[in-house]
Amino acid sequence: MGSDKRVLLTTVYSNGQYYDYVESNATFPFRMTWIRKTSYGLRFLKQNVPEVEILEYPTREEYLRRLEEGWDVVGFSFYLNEIPEILEMADLARRKGVGELWAGNYGALTPGMEEYFDRIFRGYAEEEVASFFGRRIREVVHPPLLGTVGTTLGLKLAPVGVLFTTRGCPMGCRFCQTPTFCPRPSTLPLRSIERVLECYRELGVRYVIILDENFGLFRSHAEEVAHMLGEYGFMWGPMIRADLLLEKLEEWRKLGMRGALFGIESFDQRVLDDLEKKERAETVKEVIRRIRLTWGRPGRGIGGIGYYMIGHEEETRDSIKRAFRELRELNPGFVQLCILTPLPGTPLWDHLEEEYGIFERDWHRFDCKHLVWNHPHLSPGEMEALLAWGMREINSTHLFRHLLLRSPEYLGSPGFYLRNLWLARLLDQRLPLYFPRD
Repeated sequence: MGSDKRVLLTTVYSNGQYYDYVESNATFPFRMTWIRKTSYGLRFLKQNVPEVEILEYPTREEYLRRLEEGWDVVGFSFYLNEIPEILEMADLARRKGVGELWAGNYGALTPGMEEYFDRIFRGYAEEEVASFFGRRIREVVHPPLLGTVGTTLGLKLAPVGVLFTTRGCPMGCRFCQTPTFCPRPSTLPLRSIERVLECYRELGVRYVIILDENFGLFRSHAEEVAHMLGEYGFMWGPMIRADLLLEKLEEWRKLGMRGALFGIESFDQRVLDDLEKKERAETVKEVIRRIRLTWGRPGRGIGGIGYYMIGHEEETRDSIKRAFRELRELNPGFVQLCILTPLPGTPLWDHLEEEYGIFERDWHRFDCKHLVWNHPHLSPGEMEALLAWGMREINSTHLFRHLLLRSPEYLGSPGFYLRNLWLARLLDQRLPLYFPRD
């Protein structure tokens, strides 16, 4: 048992540079921002296993200072493209005499990690970490989690409450690591979800984003959450499959849904079938059309964020450009554009390695923005140029201005913005990091 051991869990160091979700999908300098400074996974661990200490996106100097405090265990939560820095951090911990190193999050699924770490955690780890301290988790507690919508000028526009209602996904899309990471999906307790929503409401937060891998996977549970959000008066948006979004759009719009994040992946049905997406291209197009029909209704419109991948093995330069033009014409709102990237533990990884070969050995480039395998029709330079062209064409400055002007349709009156400008400045001080332990 490790009841008397000191455990530090950390993310990759940042050197002061933070991942900006919008910047990774747009080319214009002035834009809204959603910057990653909080590790949701580590916050869940600290909430449920308070014996651990956590460190979120420290600078290298901050990490080195914490190592000087002396730890029995240092654990690392990381993604695939962060591996080079994480291995350096692990080496620094070894040199400081740390006796045991742990690895978790999706990056820990990467082959060869066992060489560097004493223990690999696959999936959500509250129960395993609690067992290290000789106890069990009766029920996972959802911590308070906030994100901030801001601008590149440093202005904080609005706080956003972050919510998770389920974990895992069994759909089996060939490109997705989730079925390997968390093969047995589960729900988070409704009473814990209600507690965190009560916290957000008391703080004055108006918008909630649901970052499940697949909201609606458990239908009755999702309905309970949707009605809870409606009763509390939140505006909200889930990460959701397009087919379920199409089915529930009008019903959930009446309960306050004002946004949705959904996978498009491709408009070519052959590609969707190859990826085992289990979805029809026409369904995706129809949900985009339905979202656009809401845009003329003040305070009732839906803001869309679609996920789209290029670089499938049958695609060419011309077919990708045609797809981008169709995507721009349909216009779901904002689009996350990615290059098809094999990830460890997925069927896509095995297929592309066997059929074409994965040539890239620099893990930094496994960020879904670089071509890392031998595509039959396009070179890495050509693929990455197409991605940049798509970002300019689809997420252009014109679209940004258009979205900004139209946003009152799904966010409300100008008073909403003024109130949230004030609130965003205060919440850093007011937000409780964790709920008291029962």
